[in-house]
Amino acid sequence: MLNIKKITAVLVCMFCLVSCSEVDDISSRNSVSQTVSIGENGVSDIITPAEDSEEYGLGSYRVSESGIKLYYEDSDIPTELMLTLERYFTAFQNRDFELYKSCLASDYVERYNKYLVETYSNDDEEYNLKSSFELQCSNIRNYMIQEILGTYEVSEDDKHTGDFKITRIRAENTELLEGETNEGLTKSFFEYLNEVLDMDYYTYISEQADGFRYFTFYIIAEGEDGEEHRIISGMDIVFAEKDGKYYTFG
Repeated sequence: MLNIKKITAVLVCMFCLVSCSEVDDISSRNSVSQTVSIGENGVSDIITPAEDSEEYGLGSYRVSESGIKLYYEDSDIPTELMLTLERYFTAFQNRDFELYKSCLASDYVERYNKYLVETYSNDDEEYNLKSSFELQCSNIRNYMIQEILGTYEVSEDDKHTGDFKITRIRAENTELLEGETNEGLTKSFFEYLNEVLDMDYYTYISEQADGFRYFTFYIIAEGEDGEEHRIISGMDIVFAEKDGKYYTFG
């Protein structure tokens, strides 16, 4: 489950330093054009675009082995967490169910799959975790189609597939409103699972995990039109940490 975070007035676009039109105008050729050396941690050293570059306003980034530009502060978001977030959304990009499962907490896979089968299956068809994954793949492609067309109204005869290739990911600490805490937001994130699994799932996971990471992220991807589009903007997600690895729940 990905909880949509309200974007404050300060966050005008994916990055507060540039306008939405500037992000859309940055061509896809800039996304993976540089040849960089990837370190043992799976990312390059920090790259700062030249001041006259179209990308300068987006800030510094690292490049992963897959060529995706990652915008994050490793003091806030550990590199392994950032790479797990990349793998998670690469699974949707490639419709790779096994990769998707590898990013999920194993207990969640078992419990939530059972819930889906028992709740949504019928005599003709079983609805399970893979069915849910395929629906999410379709939903993200619909976001891309809407971005390409510039409208939420997509006609039934539209020929776009919505297929995409991720070019940039940004992750940052969630901006807390007055009275909010990361712990409180994390507990709220688990309310749905507490209900559908009929247990205090938050406490169950917290007793097994080394901790939680609650943060906000953004995804930019190249569509079939050859242009970059923001397909996910200002959304929050939770990962549980265990032995230096990270796992999510949706």
